[in-house]
Amino acid sequence: MKFLNYEIEKGLYYDLITVFAKTNKDTPFHFTFSESHTLKEVRDKLEYIANKIDEK
Repeated sequence: MKFLNYEIEKGLYYDLITVFAKTNKDTPFHFTFSESHTLKEVRDKLEYIANKIDEK
């Protein structure tokens, strides 16, 4: 998996972060999460999503 970019949407009560990435097979995808998640949680989720996409 390769990280491409990210965007931060600032809200009144919380921020949303969208990460854009590519799987090992170069399939692009993105994932949006709130600021309450840890970096480890986000990394694990992105790796899980990338692996599921590549399995198809």
